[in-house]
Amino acid sequence: MSEVGRGGPAHPPAGGGVGPGWPTAAPAARPLGSGDPAEVGPYRLEAVLGAGGMGRVYLGRTPAGSEVAVKLVHREFAGDRAFRRRFELEVAAARRVQGLYTVPVVDADLRAEEPWLATAYVPGPSLQDAVEEEGPLQVDAALGLIARVAEALQSIHAAGVIHRDLKPSNILLTGEGPKVIDFGIARAADVTSVTGTGMRAGTPAYMAPEYIKGQELTGAVDIFALGLIAHFAVTGRLAFGGGSAHSVTYRILEQDPDLHDCPEPLRTIAARCLHKDPHQRPTPTDVIHHCRTTPTPERTVVDVHSAPTQPAHPAVPGAPGSPDVVGAPAPPPARQDPAQGTPRQQPGSSQPAPHAPDQFSPNPYAPVQGWAGGRVSWIVIGSVLLVTALIAFFVPSHGGGEGSAPRLKPTTTLTSSDAVDEVAFSPDGKTLAAGVQAGKVRLWDVAGRKQRATLNQRNERGEEQALGISCLAFSPDGKRLAAVAADRTMGLWDLAARRQIATFTVSTSDPVRDVAFSPNGKVVATGGEDGKVRLWDARSREDRDLATLDHGQPVWDVAFSPDGRRVASAGYEPDGRTVRTGRLWNVADHKAGASFHHPESITRVAFSQDGQTLFTVGTEDKVRQWDAGSGREKDPLVDGGFISSSDDVESSPDGKTLATAHFSDVRLWDQEDGTPLAVLTGFEDGDQKVAFSPGGRLVATAAGDGKIRMWKVPKDG
Repeated sequence: MSEVGRGGPAHPPAGGGVGPGWPTAAPAARPLGSGDPAEVGPYRLEAVLGAGGMGRVYLGRTPAGSEVAVKLVHREFAGDRAFRRRFELEVAAARRVQGLYTVPVVDADLRAEEPWLATAYVPGPSLQDAVEEEGPLQVDAALGLIARVAEALQSIHAAGVIHRDLKPSNILLTGEGPKVIDFGIARAADVTSVTGTGMRAGTPAYMAPEYIKGQELTGAVDIFALGLIAHFAVTGRLAFGGGSAHSVTYRILEQDPDLHDCPEPLRTIAARCLHKDPHQRPTPTDVIHHCRTTPTPERTVVDVHSAPTQPAHPAVPGAPGSPDVVGAPAPPPARQDPAQGTPRQQPGSSQPAPHAPDQFSPNPYAPVQGWAGGRVSWIVIGSVLLVTALIAFFVPSHGGGEGSAPRLKPTTTLTSSDAVDEVAFSPDGKTLAAGVQAGKVRLWDVAGRKQRATLNQRNERGEEQALGISCLAFSPDGKRLAAVAADRTMGLWDLAARRQIATFTVSTSDPVRDVAFSPNGKVVATGGEDGKVRLWDARSREDRDLATLDHGQPVWDVAFSPDGRRVASAGYEPDGRTVRTGRLWNVADHKAGASFHHPESITRVAFSQDGQTLFTVGTEDKVRQWDAGSGREKDPLVDGGFISSSDDVESSPDGKTLATAHFSDVRLWDQEDGTPLAVLTGFEDGDQKVAFSPGGRLVATAAGDGKIRMWKVPKDG
């Protein structure tokens, strides 16, 4: 979260004698809206600086006219007593931090109906925005930046706090140097008894290995992030790449960082900061020393500034290099000056000068003591707090973290007199077909929300169907509809005439699980529990298939590639063995193409809109990705974030959104990077099936309670 506003002219950094080497002008703030308050506490609000899942950030003014950033918590969180307690503890921790390159908390009301806190206002862009918009920094400027951020870490660690979410979007750029924000709402080192809801805080792309594993934490987690920031500042890239949270964290744990394009001496500094073993990483003091004294390729020595006056990381009680402060009391609180943006130290307080080693100190990090001498365990207890870095969640970050997806209520609910097993949109998006358990297909007008017609399907003997319709598919031109019933027959309908024009016996023994039209409308594919994928001539009325493809396990889903040349089948392995439960078939010659090992049974499969990727879900909490040509597995798109398994997956026609469903757990994901977009709510019970409208702006679900629910897909999805 950055306190954005209008940036002033760049100034030489204090003590440095040179310009900062980075942009300092921030984007303009947004005017207040009708739903925004005019005042919060004693502060008059002037503009909206940002908004996110946890609340809003405003530009405010004190009665004397000084600017502050006011962060207002949403009412839904304010009503959570546990949340308020965490908020109080974390704001108290934030107030302990004093430093030239940190942003102080100047005021707060934690007992207000809507809790709020105010910090000094920093009118500058974040490092993330600066690099994305203006390009990477020059080496000298980056060295100065990293040294100053390391000094900010000295101040943070000296207060007994670990940042835990240090990243480019939490570093604001000013003419006086960078300002590190959101350190106070990273859980303080003395707050370890409150557990959260099962979500690890922080941004995956900047997480240290020990943080990912849930191991004991020290300030070394922030040094790991600092190494990644150093690389990003001069390259604009992530050292462990992008993608889903699981993909990134896997590479952090198992692979070396890609620093090939990082210029020296930052490459060496970053590499040492990114050591997998936290005990082998440098301290903030070490980083400062090497940024100040290491020659650049141009043989110049970067003069960051004079020796820092804040304590180095070893000044954290109990850490090597600062034995004199073990058990020392916390420094007296600083008086905050919002206009200055920095704290003023009370008279009589003093801080030890850091050491300046000639080389990176070995084993600099160890479990620490509390300020009063008592042991404080900096541990992620089981599941990390949902809100460990509260302010960081006010405004969505650029770091690719999983974040907090909004919960969306249905915009439309249609009611059937019987349970709904399947839904499908017509190609023009005007009609929604629902297969119901009474052996009928109900057609609904999407815009008018009214039922248009009921199709009474008949079996192969011409008798009215008594068993439910479990699978539906519109032809690409919208003129025909294929509907599979629980008696293993498929009816083909002429929708204009509302007439069943053909009936096919899909299986003689086992249930049929899915049906799909080819993109050209000429072929229909079915898959069933007899382990067979059958291809049918959609233009014929003869009860005879074109081909029978032997999948080998019960088939739960089939899907054509966008070009219609291949059909994918998803297999269910009842014995739980690791077998080839996913297969690709060539439609023209009916030969088997690529197949892929899936560690669990697959319940649904979907092609990406370009046909290059296959998405699968099954009896695990993952969305896997596969190369549709070779069958090679890619990094999972989603690893966790929903209930133990998923029974349906659909790709939106615009290729932007993926929907997963499992009973009453239906979620939307960004199809490119796996970011959660929304959790769909409003269910009472029942197994859910999902379908996207042709434009990808609506998603509908079928449910056993007879309700057809529709939501608008978030626009940024």
